[in-house]
Amino acid sequence: MQNCVEYYPIFLTTLWMAGWYFNQVFATCLGLVYIYARHQFFWGYSEAAKKRITGFRLSLGSLALLTILGTLGIANSFLDEYLDFNVAKKLRHF
Repeated sequence: MQNCVEYYPIFLTTLWMAGWYFNQVFATCLGLVYIYARHQFFWGYSEAAKKRITGFRLSLGSLALLTILGTLGIANSFLDEYLDFNVAKKLRHF
């Protein structure tokens, strides 16, 4: 249970950042993947300690992707606000 409490603030922060600054649909999908991964982690841990690895890696991967999406969204927002350069608009022209 302590492991879940330790990762919960990180999950909420990265989910919020990715949803607010990047895309709500991608953030929602990754949030659901994270919840499923935590479910797999706890079920695996209740059966045998070695069975928790798959859920743990999946949850860390989804947290990493949420962090990357949030960072990209914040960087795009910064570039658009202060340098008048919107990466998303530039990518649409290709």
